[in-house]
Amino acid sequence: MAGGDGTLFHLLCRLEPPWPPVVLVPAGRGNALARDVGPGREAFVDAIRVRAARADGGALECFSLSSAGLGYPAEITRRSLPLRFLRRLSYAGAALLTLPRWSEYEISLDGAPARRARLRGVLVTNTRFTGGFEALPRASSSDGVAECLELAAGYFSQMAHNLSVISGLHWYEPVRARPVRHARIVPVKPMELMIDGELLGEVGLVEIEVVPGALRVRIAGPAGE
Repeated sequence: MAGGDGTLFHLLCRLEPPWPPVVLVPAGRGNALARDVGPGREAFVDAIRVRAARADGGALECFSLSSAGLGYPAEITRRSLPLRFLRRLSYAGAALLTLPRWSEYEISLDGAPARRARLRGVLVTNTRFTGGFEALPRASSSDGVAECLELAAGYFSQMAHNLSVISGLHWYEPVRARPVRHARIVPVKPMELMIDGELLGEVGLVEIEVVPGALRVRIAGPAGE
């Protein structure tokens, strides 16, 4: 199939696991999974099972191969949509226009007691790449864990972090990524959910579980720009 993380997300939403092997031709904006595995390479990659309670009372269950986020990550995604012509730079451009806002969350990681946190966003990611750039050089899509980032940086700190990522030097990391297998995230007020670059509406609860080696994927050709 040809596409990016969002295209693969929608494909897997229509199939029941166990999934057949997939050959992915990177053609999206971010191509986080394709960049993580590498052009011409093949891997058994982890999936993130996402269960969410919609603000309207419905339920959502799906799988992510890249990332799931609330708050700042969802805002960046929304603002990047009119900038699609910039390809992966659309996320960096959106960041220039987005002021990170505070929200309250209750968070439990790997079964620990829930704690209250005042954050600008939460991101659970399965790859080294976010927004088309290598933000988490020590992460992997095939290590059996996801990385949870509790985002608290303000606008200028976030811009400094973005520049450090885009430059590839990683000289500034305002937040520590924590490897997790399970997470339960409850925003005090319903918030928009982003999964693999797709916006899925407001939710009042998100639970994630890492499913190791869930999909065999081969990346055909160079990751798109």
